[in-house]
Order: sequence, then C-alpha cells, then structure tokens
Amino acid sequence: MVKLAHLLVATVGVLLVLNGCLARQSLGVPPQVKDACNLDNLDVLQPTEVIKSEAGQVEYWDHNHPQIRCAGVSIARLVIQKGGLYLPTFFSSPFISYVVQGMGISGRVIPGCAETFMDSQPMQGQQGQQQGQQGQQGQQGQQGQQGQQGQQGQQGQQGQQGQQGQQGQQGQGFRDMHQKVEHVRHGDAIAMTPGSAQWIYNTGDQPLIIVSLIDIANYQNQLDRNPRTFRLAGNNQQGSSQQQQQQQQNILSGFDPQVLAQALKIDVRLAQELQNQQDKRGNIVRVKGPFQVVRPPLRQAYESEQWRHPRGPPQSPQDNGLEETICSMRTHENIDDPARADIYKPNLGRVTSVNSYTLPILQYIRLSATRGILQGSAMVLPKYNMNANEILYCTQGQARIQVVNDNGQNVLDQQVQKGQLVVIPQGFAYVVQSQNNFEWISFKTNANAMISTLAGRTSALRALPLEVITNAYQISLEEARKIKFNTLETTLTRARGGQQPQLIEEIVEV
Repeated sequence: MVKLAHLLVATVGVLLVLNGCLARQSLGVPPQVKDACNLDNLDVLQPTEVIKSEAGQVEYWDHNHPQIRCAGVSIARLVIQKGGLYLPTFFSSPFISYVVQGMGISGRVIPGCAETFMDSQPMQGQQGQQQGQQGQQGQQGQQGQQGQQGQQGQQGQQGQQGQQGQQGQQGQGFRDMHQKVEHVRHGDAIAMTPGSAQWIYNTGDQPLIIVSLIDIANYQNQLDRNPRTFRLAGNNQQGSSQQQQQQQQNILSGFDPQVLAQALKIDVRLAQELQNQQDKRGNIVRVKGPFQVVRPPLRQAYESEQWRHPRGPPQSPQDNGLEETICSMRTHENIDDPARADIYKPNLGRVTSVNSYTLPILQYIRLSATRGILQGSAMVLPKYNMNANEILYCTQGQARIQVVNDNGQNVLDQQVQKGQLVVIPQGFAYVVQSQNNFEWISFKTNANAMISTLAGRTSALRALPLEVITNAYQISLEEARKIKFNTLETTLTRARGGQQPQLIEEIVEV
C-alpha cells in the first residue's frame, strides 16, 4: 500500500513536469533563447535582408543573430525615395525610430481616438453628388404637393426642412477627417506603441532614411520573439533571402471579399481592390501628383522649452492628467539640436538623451535613445549600462569601439562605420574613440537607462577611497590619487595621450 502511494506521487510529479514543458512550448518560447546570450565574441553588424518596393526599400538585420537575440530586439532601416509613401503598418511590439536623413510627414492610427484633423475645403466630387441629391428631393417635394390636400402641409414642411438641411450640407461639403499628422525631420526620435499603425510620406528632395528598433522582448508583445509586421495596405513581392521570397500581403487579403464588402458597405469589386491582390508596388509606393493631407505648418526651430519640458516632478506611469492622454501624447522629440544637448563640450562634441522625463510615452513602451556627436579625435570615457541593453548605430563618420565582458575579456575591438551597428549588452564596459568625427544614435531597452562611468569626475573609481584603490591594484598612494583626480571630465575627453590634465571643467550639463 505504501509502495502504491509512492508510485502515485512519482507519477503525478512526472505529469506536472511534462505539463510545464508542454506549456512552455505552447507559449512559443523559442529553443534558441537558452543559448541566445553566448557573447564571447561581438561583431559589427550590417543588414542581411533587403525588401524592395516601388519607391524605396526596407533593410533588416538578422534578428536570430546571437547578439541581437540576446538583446531581445529587431532592427530595421527604412529608405523612402522622394515622393514615396510608406503604407500604414503596425507591429505587435513597441518600437522607437530615429530620422537619420531627410524630412517628411508621419501619421499614426491609434484605435479608439477621434479624427482631430479636418479639411477646411469641401471635396468637389461630393458637392456635385449633394447637388444631384437636392435635385431629386426637389422633384419629390413637387410630387408631394400634388398629393392629397390633407397631407400637403405636412409634406411641404418636411420638404422645406430637407431642402434646408441639404443646403447646409452643400455649404459645408464633405470634409476629410483623420487622426494626427506630424512633420518629421532629421534628428527626430519617434516612439510608437504596439498595434498603432503608422504611415510616412517623403516631402523632401532626398531619400528619407529612418532606423528603427523593435523591442520584441517587451512585455506588451504577447507573441514569440520573431518580429511580425502587420500591413493595412500594400504587399512585398521581392526579397534578398529565401525567407523573404514569399509574398507578404496586407491583413485585409485574408478575408472573404464578400464579407469585407458587407463590413464596409461597399461592392465586392472595391473590396477586392483593398486586398491588393494584383498590386506589385510593395509597401512603399510612389505618389502621383500632389499629396494633399491636412497637416499643421512646420514647427519653429526652437520651440518653447517650458512647453516641451515642464518643470516639476515627473508623473508616475499611472497618471492620466488632462494635459496629455494616449490620443494626444507626443511621439516626437528632436535630439539633434545643439541647444537641446544634455552634455556639451566645445570642440569635442555633445550628447543628448531622450527618456520618459522628456518624452512621457517612453515610460509606456520602456525604451529610450541617446544621440552623440564626437568631433575630431574625441573620446567617450569608458562606461557601462546599468539597467539596459544598448544598440549603437553609426549615422556618420567612423570610430574605434572596444567592449569588455563580465570575465574581463575584450570581446570587440573594431572600427564602426556609417550604417553599421554594435550591440552592447547590459553591464558590458565599452569605450568609443572617434576617428575624424563620429556620430551615432543609441537605442536602449529601458525608459530611463542609467550608465556608470569608469573614468572621470563621476566614475566608480572616483567614488572609492584611496586605501581601497591602493590595496586593490597594489599601487602607491600617489598613483591612486592620479587615477582618481587626473580626469576631470564626466563623459567626453580628448583621445590623444600624453596631455596634461585639464584644470578647468568645460562641460555643461542641463
């Protein structure tokens, strides 16, 4: 009897273990995740896939690469030619983008939000249709007057009211209404929530280039760690890899045309047009003629600092004040403006960050970004990210980047050039040395990413007592003083060796 009880307990235990394994598989946890963070060697990465369209292309980095998979992200670069329109697209994960080059307009579709942009000019085609409807109603009014005398007064009153209503509509006409449209330009950081569709139109004379980080490991992504693109329109016909050779259609293509026609109250032929079955243009199409949508004028170069960055304690993620809701929440912040710099040093460069304090929507999607510019042979002091992974993308110039892992091994020591990126895992120390100017944008997987420097005025070594340094490195007290106090800068310094330490701190922080 005792043996039978033990056997039952063992059987139940085995079933529980098997159930847990099956449940983990059903949740779509990829088998590569357990080996995703084997980061003994890091590489400088370039795009591996290109999807071409009529008026541009989308370039993807391999999200299955161990470095990118460890960071839990996907990276893409969007190139929109002059007059090109990137059709409405949304993702199952939040993402943050940076405009590397060009200018344009961008619209977003947030479910449940009202159409707050309305055209002031009525559409001419709709006016003609309304005039025809008024003519028919006028004939119906005359026929009503020839009817019985008992109904004549009532019908005459209804005809007069209908005519007045149509005249009011004729005065207003049919006006297009849609959700918010914003201008985008070089230096803009753009944040988008999952499930919110975005479209972009290039209004400039040069290609509009946007690099994006999609946080597929974000808590809001309820699917697996594969980037999934959902298109409201368009399709992709071409790809540079076998994975992308299959046709990718918009989400309306899978519905029965008759069901789609009934839902939109249109004919079947028009419903089939929405499915883009025969459209070979891709997801970036060329607009023929003027692109007329309701949009505000270009914003001023220097906006009100008080409006963009109100003083006072930041709101908690649960706050939902009248000043900003999900429908009116700002999604853009320009971080290329020198006047907006957080760290600035003459003749060396500047660093500008955007986080949940400057762009509150980042608190919701848990991402942030940093823009950096180094002049000449400047250098970013050694540091590490305390609470985030970092994806560093070079937008201009070149630099030498060294990365050291948790075992104290140099896992990367390479040149990074324009269009290349480096994944810097959390806690890995790194240093950037500019070579004839260097510009970059870093995306970080935390709404308020924090760093700790290893040299300079606010470094970890500066915070240690001299006795700790002398005993840790077996050096003299004088040598320990040099280690602590020779570097007065906090972030940027000169890369040339052999110079005397600067006695006056030139750095400006805001």
